[in-house]
Amino acid sequence: MIKHVVMIKLKDYPAAMERKMKLDRIKAELDALPSKISEIKSYEVGINVAVSPTAYDIVLISEFENMKDLMIYREHPEHKKVVEIISEAKENSVVTDFVIE
Repeated sequence: MIKHVVMIKLKDYPAAMERKMKLDRIKAELDALPSKISEIKSYEVGINVAVSPTAYDIVLISEFENMKDLMIYREHPEHKKVVEIISEAKENSVVTDFVIE
C-alpha cells in the first residue's frame, strides 16, 4: 500500500468569511473524489484547528494499492479539477508518499 499525504496552506485572505469559504469548498471538492476515482482505497480530509503560524490549513491522507493507482489518481481529470481550485487559493503545499508494509 502507498500512503499519500498532502498539506495545504492557503494564502492570507483579509476577510475571515472568504477564507472559511475557500477552506469549505476545497474540503468538499476533495471529499467528493473517492466516489469518482475507484483507485482510492482510503481518503481522509481535515481542516486544521490549531492556532500556530507553522500550521497548514488542510491535510489529506489517502491510501492506494500501489504507485500505479496513485499515478492514475494524480492524472485523473476529476483530481486535476480539484488541483486547479486548490492552486488558485494556496500559498504552499507539501506532499509525502510512502510505502505501508
